[in-house]
This record gives sequence, C-alpha cells and structure tokens, in this order.
Amino acid sequence: MEAMEELSQLSESIRQAASLLADDDPSDDTAPRRPSTFLNAVVLGNVGSGKSAVLNSLIGHPVLPTGENGATRAPIVVDLQREPGLSTKSIVLQIDSKSQQVSASALRHSLQDRLSKSVSGRGRSDEILLKLRTSTAPPLKLIDLPGLDQRAVDDSMINDYAGHNDAILLVVIPAVQAAEVASSRAIRLAKDIDPDGSRTIGILSKIDQADGDAKTIACVQALLLNKGPKNLPDIEWVALVGQSVAIASAQSGSVGSENSLETAWQAEAETLKSILTGAPHSKLGRVSLVSTIAKQIRKRMKVRLPNLLTGLQGKSQMVQAELARLGESMVQSPEGTRAVALELCREFEDKFLAHITSGEGSGWKIVASFEGKFPDRIKQLPLDRHFDLNNVKRIVLEADGYQPYLISPEKGLRSLIKIVLDMAKEPSRLCVDEVHRVLLDIVNASANATPGLGRYPPFKREVVAIASNALDSFKSDAKKMVVALVDMERAFVPAQHFIRLVQRRMERQRREDEMKNRPSKKGQESEQSVTNRSPNKI
Repeated sequence: MEAMEELSQLSESIRQAASLLADDDPSDDTAPRRPSTFLNAVVLGNVGSGKSAVLNSLIGHPVLPTGENGATRAPIVVDLQREPGLSTKSIVLQIDSKSQQVSASALRHSLQDRLSKSVSGRGRSDEILLKLRTSTAPPLKLIDLPGLDQRAVDDSMINDYAGHNDAILLVVIPAVQAAEVASSRAIRLAKDIDPDGSRTIGILSKIDQADGDAKTIACVQALLLNKGPKNLPDIEWVALVGQSVAIASAQSGSVGSENSLETAWQAEAETLKSILTGAPHSKLGRVSLVSTIAKQIRKRMKVRLPNLLTGLQGKSQMVQAELARLGESMVQSPEGTRAVALELCREFEDKFLAHITSGEGSGWKIVASFEGKFPDRIKQLPLDRHFDLNNVKRIVLEADGYQPYLISPEKGLRSLIKIVLDMAKEPSRLCVDEVHRVLLDIVNASANATPGLGRYPPFKREVVAIASNALDSFKSDAKKMVVALVDMERAFVPAQHFIRLVQRRMERQRREDEMKNRPSKKGQESEQSVTNRSPNKI
C-alpha cells in the first residue's frame, strides 16, 4: 500500500509537469485541472463474471451491488482516497465539500435503487460518481462498467473510459471460462485498446467455484504461469476468490479486531494456495492484485516519462532563450521587472485590439449584438398593443383632457412616445450585458494568445483579473449611459416632430383625394370623347 501512495504522489507530479507544458499554472486551484489517468482502473468483463466483486475486494467494503443477472446497469466511478486514521470498518462519503460517514450496506442499497432507475446506461450521462475515504483501499479511481454482453455497452463507452489514456484495464474472466479465454470479448477489447499489454491485468475470479475441476484448475494455473494460448496477449494474471469472501468474512465480525481485513485477505491467499498448488504465490489474492496494479502503473509512468522530460527540457530552453533576449540583469532588477510587465501588457493589448478591430475570434459577435440581436429585440417589443387605436385615444384623452387642440394632440403624442421609448431600456441593457460577455471571452482569448503571458501564469491571472474588473466597471457605466440616452430621447421631442406628423397626414389626405377624384376625371373624359364623335356621325 505504501508503494501505491508513492505512485499517487508521482502521478500528481506528472500532472503538474503536464500542466506546465500546456502553460497552465499547477498551483492555481481555480483553474480546471488536467486529469491524470495513471491511477484509473477500468474493469471489463461479461455479466456475472464478478467485476463488481473484484472492485469490492479492492475497496475493502462490499459497496457495489453484485449479482449474476447484471447488477451494474450504468457506469459507476469510485474515486478512492486512503485515510489511514480511519477504522477499517469506516467509510466516509464525500459530497462536494461535505463528508458523511455511511455503512457499506446503505451505500450498496442506494446504488441498487439508482441503477434500477437508470434509463439507458449509455455513456457518461448516466454515470454514478462516488468519492469515498477509507483506510482499506488504495488511492485509485475504480470504474465499474456494465457487462460487455449488455445492450448498454458499446465500443464508444469503453473508449470514453479506457481509450487514449493511461488507465489500467482489469479484465475479469470467471475461472470456469479459463479454457476459452482466448475467445473472450473482454480480452479482444483490451488487446485493441492496449496492444502491447503494458496496462492490462487479467483477473481469474471465482476460483473457489472451480475447486475439484482438474481441467479448469490446470487452465487457470497455466495462465498464471504465462503458459496460456499463443494468440493470447502477454499480460499479467492474478487469481481471486469469488464474491469477495474475504470482505464477507471481515464484515461478519468473525474476527472483530482492527486487523480483520488483513487477516481475511491472508486467509483468502491461503485458500487459493490450497486450490492452485502449482501457481506462483505472488499471483494469488487481493494483496497480489494491488501489487500487480502498482507494478503496471509504474510501467506506464516509465513509458510516459521520457516524452515528458523532453518537453520540459524544451520548455526550459525557451525560458532560457527569453531570459537571454531580455537580459539577465534586466529581469533581476525592479526596473527590469516593470519593463517586462509593461511589454507583456502591450502584447496583450495588441491581441485584444486585433480581436476588436478585425473581428478575429469572438470579435464579430460585438457587431452581431448591435446589428442583429439588438434590432431583433426592439422588433419583439409589444408596440402594436401601445399603438392600438383605443389605447391611443385613451392616452390622448388623459394627456390633453377635454381642452381642444388646434392641429395635433401634442401632449397625448408626447406621452405615447415616452411610454414606447421607455420600453427600449431593457433591450439596451441586454445588449450591454451581451457585449460584456463577449469582451470577457476576448480578454481570456487574448491572454491565451499572448505567448509571453504563458511563461508567467500568476501575472497572466492578474492581467485577466484586472481586465475583467475593468470591464465590470465599464458595464455599469455603459448601462447608465444607455438609459440616460433613452431618457434624453424621451425628454426632448421637438415641435418639428409634430409639424412633420401633420404634414405627413395632410400629404396622405391629399393622395387619397387624388385617388378618389381620378375615376371621375376618367368618366368626364370618356363622355367628352363620345360627344365629340356624335356630330361626325350625323
């Protein structure tokens, strides 16, 4: 278990190194963390093969539902943290920032209820995540997938959890199927995902059920001795007792001491030794499984380290070249530091202005906000309701009263205009909010596109924070300004506006009269033409 703790620390160090290569700040807790999959273990196997029982054995508590008819109907992710100070019988469930001590049976029944309500179980949308702290489990993230012979499981789900990463593949094969292991779908999938077998472990479960079957026992021992079929991948094999007998005996209280689990796991190993007399003792039992997982994780890290070290060396050379360009003395003095900071700020400003002026990145969204969404919001205002004839009459009557007006109900129209213009305030505020969001995105994009800021993550965060705070202040000022502009339009409606209204109304009346008089003129012209032709005929 101590070796697994060391691997956990090494995995965190590798994650931080990968973050540095990506110009992230590993010390920034608010930034999204790049997940490390070295400590992930994905279990593959058919329904009833004992996958959940194997994971229960690793956890040290029977928290996952088990059964022959496919108890796991959706992916279950168990994020384990080892806390040596806890009792061996204690399980602490962590939900957000709160912790709650629970029993294994209560947790198992809760999972059974959730799995029974699972609609499809296809992919991460139905994933069940548990964060547990115990003193019995290694610091791993265990991923229990549904049986491969269920409809809910397809290659895309398996690739989501096991493909293109460093997760350990735990391929669970029941002992009674050891003779046909080469044709197992779980083995074929593991070979496709991990061709060289550097992160695959074969687990022969339910050894106790094969006790007395000499042929099956011989096949199991051949696999443990790496003497299986020639077309079988070269992977590590471990044998376990089925249905977590070690855990069941510990939870029953037959031993009763704090060392009950260790005693039970030792008893499991002794049972396996008595059944598999020709198998290596280092491949029998739960303790051997943990050691094998640690061994495979160590192998995987060794594969990744050369590329990581090469990348870090390249990054170091870039930093050294930058220091040489700026001058050693320059960056080591307060004046030099200020000069570097100002230069980086200028680079950031250039990137920001490039987004705004050229529409690069999200810059085009600003124009779209003013020319597209803002006019659309204005058009969606309920203007018809306000310009309804009855509503106009009511407003005119309320504004002008019974005092007659000479040519135009100016007070009434002014009141109507003020009411309608007041409706433009909300679309204006929404336009400011939308532009503010776009500018925040541009700030982050500009910071990420400024190479110099990537070399100083704390300074980069500070620049983004200062720019974001400034935009927040500008947003408040802009909202006040647009409201003031609308109020100015409402307050100043010149007399010429009403004169133009009357002129347009008179012009419209004139055109209507012309349209009415046009048929009568045509009639007169036709009568005149008939009269002119009549004397000629006579």
